[in-house]
Amino acid sequence: MEHYTVPNKQGAQIPLKTEVRDKLSCLDVVWGNMFEGEDIDPQLTLEKEAEFYRGAPPQWLNFYCAEKNRTPFVKRDIYTKITEAIQKRREMNHSISSINVFHQPGSGGTTLAMQVLWDLRKKLRCAQVIDSVSDSKAIAQQVILLFNAGYSENQNTVLLFVDNKETEENDEMEFNSLQENLIRNIKQSNISANSPVVIILNCLRKKYKAGKEKLMLCSSLSKEEQDRFNAKHTEVVQRHDGHDTFHGFNIMQRNFSQSYITKACEYIKPLKRKRRPRNAQMLSFLALVNSYVPGSFLTESLCLEFLDKKNRIIGRPTLEKQMRAFADLLVIYSTCAGGAKSKDRCIRMAHPMIADECLSLLTDAGVTLGDTTLKILSDLCHQTVQPYLVKIIKQLLKKRETDLKEVGENQEKEEKLPFSKLIQDIKEKEKKSVCVGLLRRAAKKFPQDPFIPQALARFYYIVLNDYERAAFWAKTAIDRDPNNSFIRDTLGQVYKNQLKNQSLSTPSRKMLQITKQAFKAFEEEEETAEKELEPGMQDICVTNISKVFNYRGIFGYIQVAKTIFYKLETVNPEWSKVLRRETKSHSLIHSERCEKHQYLLTSLGQTIGKKCSFLETFLIYSKKKIDKVDPQYTTTDTVECYEKYIKNEKRFFCRSFAGMLSTLSHITSVSDLEQITEQWKEIYMCYRTEREAQNYILANIILSQKSANSEILQTVPKLQDILQKLWEGQSKDRSPEFYLLILLLFWPDRAKKTGNTPDLKVCVQYMRESYEKTYQKYLRFRYLVPLFFLGNGGGLQRLVLQTELTSLLDEEHEIEGLQRIEGEIRNYKVFALRGRDQIEVSPHNPASVYNTDLVSFYLGFTIKGPVAYKIRYVKNPAQFVDKHKKNII
Repeated sequence: MEHYTVPNKQGAQIPLKTEVRDKLSCLDVVWGNMFEGEDIDPQLTLEKEAEFYRGAPPQWLNFYCAEKNRTPFVKRDIYTKITEAIQKRREMNHSISSINVFHQPGSGGTTLAMQVLWDLRKKLRCAQVIDSVSDSKAIAQQVILLFNAGYSENQNTVLLFVDNKETEENDEMEFNSLQENLIRNIKQSNISANSPVVIILNCLRKKYKAGKEKLMLCSSLSKEEQDRFNAKHTEVVQRHDGHDTFHGFNIMQRNFSQSYITKACEYIKPLKRKRRPRNAQMLSFLALVNSYVPGSFLTESLCLEFLDKKNRIIGRPTLEKQMRAFADLLVIYSTCAGGAKSKDRCIRMAHPMIADECLSLLTDAGVTLGDTTLKILSDLCHQTVQPYLVKIIKQLLKKRETDLKEVGENQEKEEKLPFSKLIQDIKEKEKKSVCVGLLRRAAKKFPQDPFIPQALARFYYIVLNDYERAAFWAKTAIDRDPNNSFIRDTLGQVYKNQLKNQSLSTPSRKMLQITKQAFKAFEEEEETAEKELEPGMQDICVTNISKVFNYRGIFGYIQVAKTIFYKLETVNPEWSKVLRRETKSHSLIHSERCEKHQYLLTSLGQTIGKKCSFLETFLIYSKKKIDKVDPQYTTTDTVECYEKYIKNEKRFFCRSFAGMLSTLSHITSVSDLEQITEQWKEIYMCYRTEREAQNYILANIILSQKSANSEILQTVPKLQDILQKLWEGQSKDRSPEFYLLILLLFWPDRAKKTGNTPDLKVCVQYMRESYEKTYQKYLRFRYLVPLFFLGNGGGLQRLVLQTELTSLLDEEHEIEGLQRIEGEIRNYKVFALRGRDQIEVSPHNPASVYNTDLVSFYLGFTIKGPVAYKIRYVKNPAQFVDKHKKNII
């Protein structure tokens, strides 16, 4: 087509210049006039339609022909919910927003997303990301280019379909990276629009419904959906002769009936285990691959090469002819628009449920999962393995899925499997040695890959309790990628589990020797984690740079310390005194012949104190993301280990600011809090250092939350005075905690201040600089927890300690008890307007900041600084302007 068009905001079609179209290489754009005016062969239309009904992935041509012939696709119930959600996002004051759509394998999730894009192509600029794991920077740049196409007066929202194959962490990180790059490009392009720039339709495959998914397409039909599919079935029967083999459609029309699947696959019986023809072997390959990696395929060229090993016959039979015995269960299709028969042709099972059934029949006939996987490795993976096949093999052998476990009545919990689903099934249905053999063969086949030997090491120590071989393969994985801290973690886990499983009759020196090995492995992991993301590491072209700080080395060290304490104390209670340095006598060390471990035993308490302090700070100031916390055992093990090595009565006075914040906020007894506050007062009066001042002030703040009328509670002016003197002595290069307290106590309100008030604009700047030096390296892309919010009360009572984040997840609803702060957005920055002060604050949702306008928001405080939550654009600014006229001028 000569002129491809995209719609502007009013729905008019804007032709795109060729040079603009050529720059959109990462996007499959659904043009507003796609296929219009083209002479499309009716026979081709029927062929592509039949191909889709058999089970091939849909193409835009399918949607065009269905629309032109007035034979539209069946709409699932969730279709309306998605389009309504898109419309709702169009009305929001966010530059970008996303809609997560989960779908079970084989339920038609990709088709549904493409259906939505096709139907909205004349209202929005619709595009699909061609490869969801490609360069997110390039994708973001092209999305902004598509939004701006046709000059500023014709800008229009881009509806972007991202097809993530799994809901694993790597896919999530890629998605987050895309969002960050989009926001960055919007700022750099200086876009100021009254409608969203991008709405992302993020589709994720998910095997089980956990109950928290708002939009999920399941492998079951409602009555209304069933009626729509029945009506469509009548139409399909009239249009096509071979409709009995349209398994992709028929399975859905029959509500994913297992009896239909059983009957459809019945004809391939009986199956032989030995001397199977090559096409039967190819069927087993496809069944295994499509069962364990839904949506995957094998290329025509690879299949033909396997089916005809001599590969010298001119005019050899086509793939269709060679696979004819199983043709009904397979679908061969081209990814080229128009159906050109070229090198890009692919083959796969008609549906994941067909693959599952075939695999079941094969295993019943004695064709084991292990044998089939081994033949794939030996017969399909030649010296140079195609990238798509490498990805499939690695998913088969190392991709750990999330399973749904029952944890109580009507309660379920998602839990990660210890191994890939394939390895797990082979372990349970066949011999464990088969798993070892497969992983060893794969480790040899892919000599650069560190993850397969890592999986093998995990199998040795988790399943076989063979710690020597586990350590060997863990070290092999490290040799392949020494700069990846997560790879290093496995070696520490090997020794940790070896120690954990040692009998109490094991000599103390033997247990201490294993402890030393574990400590060394975890310390090396921690050192590697410290270097990841550093400029120096990037200069030497490290490929595995972590977007999050890997704290497993620190936590692993703590777990090992906890285990050795328990083991030694159980053998002889006197060991606890040695480990806590409560005795100067080392007679026990000598009697147990542990002299060479003496330094470790006597210095361990100090090391543990530092690591526990770091970890509790890490876990209290941040979390994985806003709706996902770190495992509870992380905090539990850290606290238990700390209390084993440090005397209990010291726990409030030896802990970090963050640890004290967490501990005191959970104490319900007012008298206990008053006692602790008084003790901190004594310590502060004695030492008068910054740390003691911070803890004393923090104790007062938390006490005020539990008892506003406590007699020992200090007034705000007196606490301000303590901070003011410290500020005047040295305002820069303080801890983030110090600046946090300055902001909490001096944030302007109606109360009168005593003396000179610190410049809060400067304080915010210093706090961010201090955060970057102190915590940025470790907290990186983790979600920073709001420690306090500004409430409606007065004095210390206006500080609201935030312990629950559920209310922050919902952007629509207000948070009771918090005051809204008036502010303004300028140059993509948010400013709080308080009297004459204009203090810059960070937006909680950067996508809500893209228009120059007056706003209001809730004010929260993280360890990085003040944050604007739930930003609302002022609908009637006249009153706002009048109130702040002097300050604004």
